Amino acid sequence: MIEQLVVKDYILFEKAQIDFNNGMSVITGETGAGKSLLIDAIGYLSGDRLHSNIVRQGKEKCVLTMVISTENENVLNFLQENDFEIEDGQIIISRTITQNQKSTIRINQQITTLGFVKQLVGMMVDVHSQMDTYQLMDEKVQLNLLDQYANTMSLRKDVEKAYSEYRRCFMNLKEAKEETYSDDELDYATLQYNKIEELDVKEGEFESLQEQIKIYENAQNTLDSLNASIYALDKESGILDTIYDLYRNLSKDVVLAPFSSSLENQYHELMDICEELKEKRSSFDQNINLDALQEREHAIRTMFRKHGGSYESLMRAKDAYLEKIDKILHRQDVIDKLEKELKNKETTYHSLAIKLSKKRQSVFKELSKKIEEHCHDLMLEKARFKVARLEKEASKDGIDLINFEVSMNPGQPFSPLKLSASGGELSRLMLALKVVFQSQNGIETIIFDEIDTGVSGKVAFAMGNKMHNLAQKYQVLCITHLASVACWANTHYCVKKEASKTSTKTAIHELDEQQTIEELAVMSHGDVSESGVLAAQELKKRVKAQ
Repeated sequence: MIEQLVVKDYILFEKAQIDFNNGMSVITGETGAGKSLLIDAIGYLSGDRLHSNIVRQGKEKCVLTMVISTENENVLNFLQENDFEIEDGQIIISRTITQNQKSTIRINQQITTLGFVKQLVGMMVDVHSQMDTYQLMDEKVQLNLLDQYANTMSLRKDVEKAYSEYRRCFMNLKEAKEETYSDDELDYATLQYNKIEELDVKEGEFESLQEQIKIYENAQNTLDSLNASIYALDKESGILDTIYDLYRNLSKDVVLAPFSSSLENQYHELMDICEELKEKRSSFDQNINLDALQEREHAIRTMFRKHGGSYESLMRAKDAYLEKIDKILHRQDVIDKLEKELKNKETTYHSLAIKLSKKRQSVFKELSKKIEEHCHDLMLEKARFKVARLEKEASKDGIDLINFEVSMNPGQPFSPLKLSASGGELSRLMLALKVVFQSQNGIETIIFDEIDTGVSGKVAFAMGNKMHNLAQKYQVLCITHLASVACWANTHYCVKKEASKTSTKTAIHELDEQQTIEELAVMSHGDVSESGVLAAQELKKRVKAQ
């Protein structure tokens, strides 16, 4: 759930902090006060891009912060997999925006990207606005919702993969049938293949050659140092002879004999070093042909440059030349092979697509029943809902052309959503859809931004009731102009705007019980009159009686 939202120097807000609760919370206030700005702030903290300057006039930057707590294992694992440290399931998202529209977004003090935040918050929070209502009319969106409800997203990915393989094979066959090759093309492909084959480059050989060349270029200096060191140690009257003579002289004198043991040890150590240096010198292959190494390295480098710059790209080019040669010399065999492969890919695709279609169709009746039940609760007693299906040509999402259709009145034929419902009916219908589909996607917080447009009275009261029931399982945040919706809230926040000659600022406050009654009175009657207060109290009584 969203525990806290803090905005500083954000458009009309100097600073505001909202500590959200579980259950249903509403945000109200007169038009233009800035209610939707708070939902926009949540959007910006969810990865949305900026569309205008949101920094308060006269300030250098705007700072937005949102605290979310979650026990969702998928979310926590997703964060851990991306190296974010999370304690007690608390996620702090902050975003700083400057006057020149540059912004930085962080998760628990670690800088991240808008795309990552969008993916993360999308696993926990769903914002439903009037725009989303119209998006729900899109057939692609409807198909996605159906697959979420039917738990067929994994199978759909298998279908997409099978379709991709089928299309690849189809295009390869099409290309093989349409391609015509000349003798020159065969000669060129054969020449290039033979050059790569004759060069016979081994994996890692190029890097090994470079290392050897580097070593042998420096080998002469090393060899000179070895010879000089061995000569200094082992020459006649050299270091070894001198130390040995000194040792012998000292050991003959009783007084000086104790010093001789140290010299003896040094003599033997130097003898060992001398032998090791000789072994090192003998290990040097002085017959290495540096010119041959450099020529081989140059030949491989040239071949790499011509074919992609690496061993892997050279091998891909070699395979491509061989495939082309094979196509030219055995064109019909290649076509026969591709036709057989295409038939297998097509069979695999259709098997998966039919399986996907059957699983989708298996939930049509159940889904329709649930949506109709919620429609009836929202005073759409005559509404009927169905998932219309037509079979379409093979595509990446299967063979089903899906459309949600409704009939809002007795005797009215079923037709697509966008053609069937008025504004108020559409708001209620979309709420019913939201309630049903929400249960399938693991979301913890649902935000409704003025989706009650076009309704009032009993209908608005029913919509508020539905949101309140939804809040038994989810955290629900709602922006509304209607007292009949707001009266259902467990927590009520009010946004107010104050204007002076030089500036305008907005503040938000959590209302107590009396303040809530007064706000409901203003919403329903325009002022805190006796009749308005009585009407607000009556709304609250009706809520408690439910």
